[in-house]
Amino acid sequence: MSDSIYKDDISNYMGQLKTLAPELNDAWMGYHNEVFTEGKINLKDKQLIGLACAHMTSCPYCIRSRTKLALKAGATGEEIAETVFIAMRLAIGQPYAYSSIALENFDKMKNKENVTEGSFFSKNITPQIKDFHEHSGAMFEKFSIFNEKVYEDGHLSKKLKKGLMGLACAILAKCAWCIRSCIRDGIQEGVTKEEITESINIAMVMNAGACWAHAGITMEVVDKSLSKNK
Repeated sequence: MSDSIYKDDISNYMGQLKTLAPELNDAWMGYHNEVFTEGKINLKDKQLIGLACAHMTSCPYCIRSRTKLALKAGATGEEIAETVFIAMRLAIGQPYAYSSIALENFDKMKNKENVTEGSFFSKNITPQIKDFHEHSGAMFEKFSIFNEKVYEDGHLSKKLKKGLMGLACAILAKCAWCIRSCIRDGIQEGVTKEEITESINIAMVMNAGACWAHAGITMEVVDKSLSKNK
């Protein structure tokens, strides 16, 4: 669609952004390029983690570019498909974990107890999650099947899926319990602190990258508005 807010080619407007803030853009690209160099995590896996993160940030430009970059780095269609499902699982993970807040508040309010004390994020939410399972019935059974299939070894290893890609997505989902779960399972699969750090940096770049890519929309508005005023 010619009038769509999303363009097939945003290079012209991104060029304007670089021209208007060259030092900032150079600093950004320096960080971006360093994050996506070969490190403790190989380049292909980094691009796949970036692709999963792009689905979490819902940036169409990042999704398109990371898919191309992952393919260029040697990723297969099967690996890319599994990556999308990891992002989907972590998108489920946040509301799944946060169900504990809803159920605990329900019980406390029914009993007229104080609901403003303590920290949700540091506590064990197992009781509320079990309660959620019991009341979900067949829905939970279907979710469990999906959950097990997503994380099992496939075209991508469980270490990459849960311990690195899942962690990056969990951070973008801002889910403390998902982060904790990914760290726990990642340690079991042998992830190192260096690999975790690289995954976190990828998540940081992809979150900022979505803003950077969408800046093309802003620059288009600026360009057209200034043109009208001339």
